[in-house]
Amino acid sequence: MSDSEKTISIQSSSDENARQYKINITTVSGSSSKENSSIELNIVKEEEKSFFNCKKIFVRTTHMVLVLFVTGNLFIQNTKLRDALIQRDYIYLFCFVSLTYSSLLFFFLTCFKNPGYVERQQAESRRNLHKEGLPSIKLRFCTYCQLEQPIRSRHCEECRRCVNKFDHHCPWLETCIGEKNHKYFWFFVGTTNLLISWCIEITWSSFVSYSKWSTWLLKNLLFLFDAQVLVISFFLTFSLFVIHTYFMITNTTTWEKFSRKNITYLKIFKNESYNPFHQSYIKNIYIFLFGPRDHTWENVYAAFFKRNLKESSNNSSENEIQFKYDQMKH
Repeated sequence: MSDSEKTISIQSSSDENARQYKINITTVSGSSSKENSSIELNIVKEEEKSFFNCKKIFVRTTHMVLVLFVTGNLFIQNTKLRDALIQRDYIYLFCFVSLTYSSLLFFFLTCFKNPGYVERQQAESRRNLHKEGLPSIKLRFCTYCQLEQPIRSRHCEECRRCVNKFDHHCPWLETCIGEKNHKYFWFFVGTTNLLISWCIEITWSSFVSYSKWSTWLLKNLLFLFDAQVLVISFFLTFSLFVIHTYFMITNTTTWEKFSRKNITYLKIFKNESYNPFHQSYIKNIYIFLFGPRDHTWENVYAAFFKRNLKESSNNSSENEIQFKYDQMKH
């Protein structure tokens, strides 16, 4: 039986409230006597889709313009950068320009890189998760994407997709941070923080003293604007860099850290300090930076559970994991 696709337009009585929905209907038939039919309904509000696309363009353009404006202003004004340009100190200039464009490069890499959207084929291949005496944990079923979410994945309402190793949706970049772009986000906040620190040092040394307050304010107005933007951005990027460095070392995510009690595969552990995905600090960093994408976290989770379950059987006292496990069996 051939696939069919239909587009249905639904319009209310008022033209101002008109909405168009696109519905894709796919029918699949097999060679066996039993025919399996799957209907995929993808309803997209065209006006909202257009709004989110415009929002992405606005946010990303604003960031790029702000970075180029602040750094460009330091070249134009009487600063160390301008002196280096006049004196042809190319090493100093090269380092500053390289850091600026590295920050922008990692920004756009994070924006345009697939964060790790869950594909239907991947979700189907991970359905048989718990075997060999492991607890039967009820994983979430995403009604929007029509798939059972793999472990560590979550549906993003902004992106309208399920994302592997979901960390958070970043309004600064207007994209999800997930398994495939998390390292680029970490490099982005790191290089941006270094760039901001350098710009603060240049700006601070460029303020000129005047006897009159009004004259000082007028002559240093652009430096004051730069300083306000830079100081706020410094604390933001520094905090993000420290937090996500911790997440990289411990192999955890923002979502798992702050929503642990609502996550089925984590709340079974009575002790909240248990992290089933922690392997070793070195291995965690390696997987974060260089490890294969679409990492099978189910295997890591299963290995942790079986290892601790085995240890609990050798103890006379009941282990916290064993206690939770026994509760789930009944």
